[in-house]
Amino acid sequence: MRRPISTREHIRTLCPGRFRLMALFKFYCDESYDSDPHQDESRLFDPTAKPHVPQTFAVAGFIAPENVWERVERRWNNANRFFKVSRFHAANVNARDGEYEGWKKGKRNRYVRRLLRILTDQRLQLHAFACGMFARDYERIISEKGRENFGPPYIACFKSCVSMLAQQMELGGFPEEDKFSVVLDRNEWELEAVKIFYDLKDTTEWPFHSRLETCAPGSSAEIAALQTADLITYDTFKLLHGKHRGIENVCRSLESMFGRNGFYGVYFEQDTLNRIKEAAENSSCLRGKFVVNFPPPDTTEAAEKYRRQVSEWRERAKKR
Repeated sequence: MRRPISTREHIRTLCPGRFRLMALFKFYCDESYDSDPHQDESRLFDPTAKPHVPQTFAVAGFIAPENVWERVERRWNNANRFFKVSRFHAANVNARDGEYEGWKKGKRNRYVRRLLRILTDQRLQLHAFACGMFARDYERIISEKGRENFGPPYIACFKSCVSMLAQQMELGGFPEEDKFSVVLDRNEWELEAVKIFYDLKDTTEWPFHSRLETCAPGSSAEIAALQTADLITYDTFKLLHGKHRGIENVCRSLESMFGRNGFYGVYFEQDTLNRIKEAAENSSCLRGKFVVNFPPPDTTEAAEKYRRQVSEWRERAKKR
């Protein structure tokens, strides 16, 4: 089985040009979480009903130089036209409903394989970043003050992806003038996310602030690159949500990227939440300003540990 390639291990391959001006990278990201299975209109407007708290939250996406995105989007749009669909939407594709209703598994699989080939063909010029959180553990372990500092699950995960990207760019040997922009799929937290991005950019005491360029929401129905984020986010959510429920598995689409594309992911499980608890709760920052700065790991050891973990998950899944 292929091992996941860490971003820091191959980070220079993202922009190998010899003579170059500032390189601008774009990170397209999306979110995925488990909605309330019992949510309906009567409950939605019932003031006595307790709000649904998702078990799992994930924010993920891909980063690449602009010329790589041009190539990806052209092929991605061609694939959608070939299969006569307006766009890729992971949940609908998986369930074969919506505009995919009536598709046989074989057709669904051919469609997904074609899209995956577009991603894996980019190899180390396309890197995935993912952050996940077990939201109920977050509410249980981190106090209300700490959650106010860190933000709701989406904001905490989004902010952590931005922080990871900036750190990896700074520590991975990129020229100091290189920056990245973020395009996030439209959602109910988009205004807060954009504000926090620019707050981080303006926080000069944060050592990685100069790597941030711009941030804006967009529609995945109109931007093919956001559809790639839907794919990686949905797979990340399935991996984490399955682990939360004791069904540990790695879907083939996610595994196919290991060994080809870069991949860097973290998730806030109980041990991690307990480690950041004191810092989050005692931070004197303004609302939503607390940021986790992840220490750079030994990439060889981290990659090997992740490879073993994935292998173990797949073996357990086979026994069920």
